[in-house]
Amino acid sequence: MEDKHVHFGLAIKNARMDCGLTQEALAERAGISCRYLIAIENEGRIPKLPTVYRLIHSLHISEDRIFYPEQPSEGSERTQLTHMLEACSDRDIHILLNAAKAMLQE
Repeated sequence: MEDKHVHFGLAIKNARMDCGLTQEALAERAGISCRYLIAIENEGRIPKLPTVYRLIHSLHISEDRIFYPEQPSEGSERTQLTHMLEACSDRDIHILLNAAKAMLQE
């Protein structure tokens, strides 16, 4: 089981780095201590489900990326954008929609 713990931490670390976040930034977003995030990423510590949810939500990624890292990540930017949209306010969605319409008209 320890092997799975290492893979979990590595998946979180890789996702964090792909998002360009420091450990401090992700820990703050997820509401955990930086030391706890280090333990998850490097020491095989497995957080409780609410913390896993906050980490995935803070990274704006699909849970598949964490739980099924062996699967190819086709369209990962599209998936990441979809998850980011879920975290947007109605105002943010309105702004993004207008920006997308303007980009498509060019």
